[in-house]
Amino acid sequence: MEDTGMAMQWESKEEEHAREAWQAYLRQQRSRSGWAQYLRCRPMSLLGKNDGSNFVVMPASALERLTSLGVGAGSPMEFRVQNAATLEASHLGVLEFGCEEGFVHVPAHAMARLGLEDGDLVLVTRIASSLPKAASIMLRPHTADFLRAKNHKELLEHCMKSYSMVTVGDTIAVYEGDTRYLLDVVDAMPAHAVSTLDTDCEVDFALPLDYVEPPPVVAPVVAAAPCQDCAGGEERRFVGVGIRMDGKPVEQAPPPAPPAGSSGKGNNIASSEHVLRFFGGRVGSGPPAGAKSAKKKVDGEEDKEAKRFAGQKYTL
Repeated sequence: MEDTGMAMQWESKEEEHAREAWQAYLRQQRSRSGWAQYLRCRPMSLLGKNDGSNFVVMPASALERLTSLGVGAGSPMEFRVQNAATLEASHLGVLEFGCEEGFVHVPAHAMARLGLEDGDLVLVTRIASSLPKAASIMLRPHTADFLRAKNHKELLEHCMKSYSMVTVGDTIAVYEGDTRYLLDVVDAMPAHAVSTLDTDCEVDFALPLDYVEPPPVVAPVVAAAPCQDCAGGEERRFVGVGIRMDGKPVEQAPPPAPPAGSSGKGNNIASSEHVLRFFGGRVGSGPPAGAKSAKKKVDGEEDKEAKRFAGQKYTL
């Protein structure tokens, strides 16, 4: 039952599209300057014509009908080709009138864009007024190989001569020698469909369909070399300013010159400029808390305290 219901829904949708296409056809037939005709679609390659364009080949009867409506050589020959089943449409020019009656030959990329197969029914309608001139177009390459083309500007200027008009959603084929690049029209200004004849047009490129974002570059982590003592080659420890427990400044003796011909036996005792540090003292640190009050209480014992710590200093 579900399959039957879906089939009925799909058929009703196709019927709705067919009804809309038929009404558009009747409107064109009632118009004095309008022209519309149902034709069967066939690939352009069957005629051996250029498939890299957006021009179609129509029957001679179409030209006779257009001439009877007063559409002469100076009038625009721009047509709207619409899939009668899905109503997908694109705008194409005419290359010539001379194919078999009842058919229209369409480039392969345009057939794929409209979802058409050989023999499908299309509604071809003449556009009474010319399309607006293109001001800007955005194209998206199918592959990143297009980015490596030699000269994009010259390539597009040469190949766009085969595309007198473009519609958003179209796919155009660009050739560089034997290499073919496919480009999707993702945006156009100032309208959904624009003319590319005799106009200055800006062209931008979106990222290719197969573009892969490169992984982020992570800078290698380089470990810092340890600081080595110039004299003995040992790592310097407890580098900073010493602080006395009684808060008095520590007099730093200048480092002695390394003895000549040292064999490394005196490495057990470091230079006298390194002193024992307590309570995490830092450069510029003041005396520890309570040192000032202790100094006032035992002001008379300063000399005695100074003598108590008058010995030689060592580092750990």
